[in-house]
Order: sequence, then C-alpha cells, then structure tokens
Amino acid sequence: MAYMERLLAHYTGQTRLDAETLKTLADSVEKGRTVPDRSGAAGADAAMGTGEVEVKSQSSDSFQVDEITVQPLENNITHYSGEFSHWNFSMRIKQWIEQCVNDAPDGPKTQFKEYYRPEELQSTSNTVASLSSLPPRYVADFLVHAFFNHAETSYFYVERYWLQEKLNLVYENPGALTRRDVGTMCIILIIIAIGTQYAYLDSRDERGRVPSAAAESNPFSEDTIGIMFYQQACRLVPDVITISSLESVQACLLIGLYTLPLDASGLSYVYLNLAVKLAIQNGMHRKYPGEGIDPVIRETRNRVWWTAYTTEKRIGTFHGRPVSIAASEVDAEMPADRPDIWPGEAPPNTPHMLATLQLNQALSRIAHQISLFKTFEKHEIPEGVNRLADMKAQLHNWWNSLPESTFHKDPTPTSPIFRPDMHLRLEYCGVRMFAGRPFIFPRDSARSTASSSGSPADSQVPPRTSSSNSKTHPRSILVADCVDAALTVIETCRLLRNSVGLARASYTEFSSCRAALLVIITQCLQKKTDRLREALRDGMEMLKEMSAGGESAKSEMSLIEAFERAIARLDANDDISAKESDYARFKKWEMLWKTDTPAQDAQSERSHDTSLPIPPHSSNFWRGMGGHGHASNGNHVAPGAGRQGTASLPPAMPFFGLDGSLSPMPPALDEFSAMFGNGYVPGFEGLGGGVNGNWMGL
Repeated sequence: MAYMERLLAHYTGQTRLDAETLKTLADSVEKGRTVPDRSGAAGADAAMGTGEVEVKSQSSDSFQVDEITVQPLENNITHYSGEFSHWNFSMRIKQWIEQCVNDAPDGPKTQFKEYYRPEELQSTSNTVASLSSLPPRYVADFLVHAFFNHAETSYFYVERYWLQEKLNLVYENPGALTRRDVGTMCIILIIIAIGTQYAYLDSRDERGRVPSAAAESNPFSEDTIGIMFYQQACRLVPDVITISSLESVQACLLIGLYTLPLDASGLSYVYLNLAVKLAIQNGMHRKYPGEGIDPVIRETRNRVWWTAYTTEKRIGTFHGRPVSIAASEVDAEMPADRPDIWPGEAPPNTPHMLATLQLNQALSRIAHQISLFKTFEKHEIPEGVNRLADMKAQLHNWWNSLPESTFHKDPTPTSPIFRPDMHLRLEYCGVRMFAGRPFIFPRDSARSTASSSGSPADSQVPPRTSSSNSKTHPRSILVADCVDAALTVIETCRLLRNSVGLARASYTEFSSCRAALLVIITQCLQKKTDRLREALRDGMEMLKEMSAGGESAKSEMSLIEAFERAIARLDANDDISAKESDYARFKKWEMLWKTDTPAQDAQSERSHDTSLPIPPHSSNFWRGMGGHGHASNGNHVAPGAGRQGTASLPPAMPFFGLDGSLSPMPPALDEFSAMFGNGYVPGFEGLGGGVNGNWMGL
C-alpha cells in the first residue's frame, strides 16, 4: 500500500489521499472528467465549476518530451526509438512499472522478447554465392585504388583500412562470412564496379597523358565488367535492406554513387533516398546520446550520414525533387578531424568535406528562398531578390575566407591540380549558377536575337533611378555572377582535362559543365563575344568526352548540341541580315541620288548641253578594256536600244556628262561618305583613270 500511495501521489499530484480524494479520482475516471484539487476546492468550484479543474499531472506545464534512444545491437546495427512513437510510449510504461517494483527485491522483472530485424526473411545463400563473382585480388586492389583515388574526393563512403581488412577476410578466409555480412559483401562488389568507371584515369600513354575518350572507337569496354559487378551487388539489396545496418547504409549510398552518372534524377535518387531512410532507421541523423558506441564507428556513422544526406538533398535540389527529411529533424554531429581514433591512416580531405557540407547548406538556403517566389505577391518580389543577392554576397564572403593554402582556390595551368580542390570550386560555382539562372531570361516576352548587343542582365528593367544604378540592381548582379560562374566552370574543367583528366563518371564534373553550357548558351542568344564562343566550343568538346559510354549523358549531350546548332543557324541568319543591311544602305544612296533637286535644276539650266544616254555597255567597259570611261569607237547607241535584258536609265538621269564629271551627286557629302565607311572622301579627279584605267578601280 505504501508503494501504491507513493505512485498515486506522484502521478496525480494530490498531496492528500484520503477516502474522499480517492473516491473523487475514481469517479473522474468513470465519468471522463477532470479531478478537482482538494486544496482550495471551494474557490475552484466557484470559479470554474465542479469537475473542470485539471490535476497537475494533466496540466500543460507538466508535459514531458520523449527522450530518444539509440540502442546498439550487434554487427553495427542500432535501434532508434524515435520521438512520440509506439515504442517510446511502451518503454515509458515499462520504466514506470519498474519504478513501482524497484523497492521489492523479489518482485518480477519486466522481460520481453526483443525483435528488431526480420532476419528470417534473409536468403541463406546470397552472401556465399556472390563470392564467385569477385575478380582476382590484384584486379580488386587496382579497382579499389581507383575508387579512393578518383571517386571519393570530398565525401566519405567507407574507411579504407576497414575495407582492406574485409578484403583480406573475403579472399583469405571466406568461410568466416555469415549472412549478416551481406552489407559488407555488397559494399565490396559496388566499390569494384565504381572502380571500373574511373580505371581509365590511371592509364597513361607514352607521353604520360590521360587518353581521351574521343580518341578511341570503343573507349570504355570495361563498362560491361562494371555492370556485371553492379548487378551482383543489386542481387544482395533485399537482404541489405532487411539487415539494415551501417554497412547497409553504405552499400545503398555507393549504389547511388555508381548510378549517379547514369540516371541521377531517377535510379540514383531512389538509392540515395533509400540510404537516407536506412540511416534514419539506425538513428544516424540524431546526435548519439550515450557513450556505448566505439569512437571509430561513431565517427563513421556521422560521416556516412552527412554524405548520404547532403548528396541526396543536392540531387533533389538540382532535379526538382522534394526534401525527404527536414533540416530541423537533423542534429547529428558534424565530421571531426580526429586522426588519433582511426586504426589505420585517417580519412583524407576532412577540411574539404566540411567545406562541402557548408556549401550545400548554403545551397539549401538559396533553394528555399527561390521556392518562396511561388508564394510572393508582386510587390514582395523585389525584397525577395534583395535577400537572394544578400545570400549570394554571404556565399562570396565565405569562399574568400577559406585559406588558400588548404583549398588552392585559384589554380593556374602550371600549378599542381588536386581533384578535391577542383570539385569544391565546381560546387561553389554550381551554387552561384543556381542562384542566378532563374533571372537570366528577359522579363519581356519579345524574342531576343543573336544580333542584339545586350546581355540578359542588361535587358532587365532597371530600378526607376539613374541608368548607372542598373549595373548594381540585385537582379543584374545575380545574372552577372551566374555567367561569371559558368565561365569559371569551363576554365576549371580545362584545368582538369589538361592535368589529372576529366572523370566521366563524376557527377560534379559532368553536371557542372552541362549547367555552365546552358548558361553560356543563353548568353550566346543575347550577344557575341570571343570569350563566350570559345567557352561554348571548349565546353562542348569536354562534355562530349565525358558523355562517351553513357546513354543518359549522350542524351543530355544531344540536347545541348541541338541548342548549339540552333545558335549556329541564328548566326547564319544574322550574317544574311548584315548583308541585307548593306544592300539597304545602297538603296538609301540610290534614293538620295534620284531625288537630288539641285542637280536636276542644274541640268535644266544646261539645256544646251546634250546629255548622253546610257549605252548598252559591254563588260569591257567596266573592266577598262574600252578606253577611259568612254566607248573606244565613239559611236552612240540610240536611247532604249540597249542589250536585250538590260534596262537603260532615262535621259533625264545621265550617268556621265560631257564634261567628264559625275552627275548628279548627293549634296550631303558627309552622309554619302558615311555609307562607304570611315575615311572615304568623294573626289572627281581622274574618273577616267584609276586602277588600270577603270572608274574607281572597277
């Protein structure tokens, strides 16, 4: 009874537990009403009425937030309770009961059958059967080296020392594997498959250069081998999902990495999303609340989570997919640079990983700000653009604050090229392009032509102030920065191509080049500059090189090639328009020549002079083969009796007068000279001479 009294006093908040109070509590349960507090009952009854006073345990200020639990199991499996879940509620009841019987040494303990993974659904032979598809050890070592050397860059997928230990186990003691090692086996297979995508980068010709994909008729025959390893890994996916361990998260993440250059917005996004969901099931998105996990496993969990979460979110942002988990639900620890905890060599490029995570957080903020434009009223849009420009300025400040000695932000063709540095630079430019490209199209619906001299930034409506302020308008700033970022991407890809080689399977390199070309194409529709043309030409060449061997990349490449052909047609039409413009200038001169009134008056005053009609000149006349501007035989042809098909000008409009002068001429000589270009001064001397005796050298 003493235990019961203590429980009731604690959970009902009643200080007195006499018979009347207990009767009131029991009645409140039966009638579904709240219990009045006996202290001050009369005042409470008068103020609120009987049965409307809440007990302290039911009041809003006694609400208790669920504490999460991340329970380590075996084989790197953890059970995450979640907040306000059925599991958490049942565990709170369990704790309550255990508190009730805590003082009774011989009281019954709360025991139950723990069940966390449906292992009975696993296949018994998949793990062992997949061993037969492994290549020889030396091939596996080469492909694993290619993976770590070229594919990992600024992210973390698996610890190298751990992988080497697992490879030793698989090749030297395969009998020690169990069905719970299915995640490990899947990781090994898919890493080997990814290695085939990057293997060509470790080949060199006799001059030490990376071979170009375009230089070979069948450049990447190893893709067939890679697909075989990928398919073997995919056969293990059902069991990988069932076991749902840390290795399961890594395996699905790596499959997403392999399919990223093949189908980023489809298959890869699904696998990345699956990796995130498996990580959530293991509580990897939350800060671990205890000390029950080995420091290496804990750091691995953090790094794998941030890689999966960031990659999935970046792909979703660039390909228009919704957010799979809100940022407010994530409080996992950021990766820490702790080389002392690793059994082997510490993972490299931790500063690059941290910078990449910060960069993608900036991308998320910018993407959220852009999404708000869908809900803005018209008068709210300028303020939204200003906020976006401020975010862009903050991004620039962050980039400038990165130490040059660590990240090598401004490489030169002669400086050593480090792929993680270049990838960070490409991702930085990618965020800048993403922030500015929504505003790159002119706001008016009029069709822009290639002959227009203004850029999209110039075509925007500037603020209603002075014209000089248009250059500092937030919209123009965003567009100008977007274009500058696109040109920087092409420059960065050139550096990669001329040094360590372009990685055709790198989503960062291919997608950055593709996005930059699309921005440059919009500029080519607006204006012509040598820098834009050169960037477009080089970018197309590099994109063709990276798209070799991949059907998805070839499809995207064909679209950009179609854009390029359309621009070429616009350029051709523009050249035709220029020729027509010259013809129009000639017709303008003709009109001036025909409508010259003073010359007509002068002709009427000189009526005693006989005007010579235009004879049917032969080609010899214009080529100087018949004298100096006159027929050599002195014969005149009657008016209208010209060569068949050749029209003669009327007598009132003579071509040459008897005095050898050109008549009539436009009185406005400046206007006349402007038609022929700068530096032309009309003169009438030597009309019968010139070059080879021809008029004006004709």
